[in-house]
Amino acid sequence: MLNHLETLYRLGEREVAFELAEALGCAVSYAGANGDGVDTFLAVRPNPDNHNVQSNVFYMSQVTPEQQALERELLRLSGEASDLAQKLESYRQAARVRPYGLPHFSLRYGSADEIEEVVDRINKSLTSRLPDRLHLHIIRPGAENAAGSASIQGFLYQDVIVSGSFLMGQLIELQIQR
Repeated sequence: MLNHLETLYRLGEREVAFELAEALGCAVSYAGANGDGVDTFLAVRPNPDNHNVQSNVFYMSQVTPEQQALERELLRLSGEASDLAQKLESYRQAARVRPYGLPHFSLRYGSADEIEEVVDRINKSLTSRLPDRLHLHIIRPGAENAAGSASIQGFLYQDVIVSGSFLMGQLIELQIQR
């Protein structure tokens, strides 16, 4: 059984992270614990009817000062080393257009219509505000690399909530299971 996944949001972006989780169709609530005293942990439940905040969840909390310092240093280094900046941009481009085989976590939906609703919510509420930070890659039936003739599969590449580095971003797969 998978218990949880820990994700982070940037300093000052708690509401944006909250909004993104809700756009994904998840319910967000207090997890019953505090982080480093800055913000409470948020429990994001992919199944809104399940009120258990300890299993089948991912948590969101504010980035720690240690990771913030590391992210600043990596950003500085990528600005000074063109080869590092090029490799970082190459990775980001792959995440946008060829997400297979890259680190991600997946949310399962009940139908292709539910995925289309998520896409609509994200496009209506967040994409225009964060155009360089959110990228949806939706693979519909008949498309190259389609998972099947009746399946819709999507990948959201973003840097609002991550389980690693904000510079590398985070892929979230949107999928249905036959």
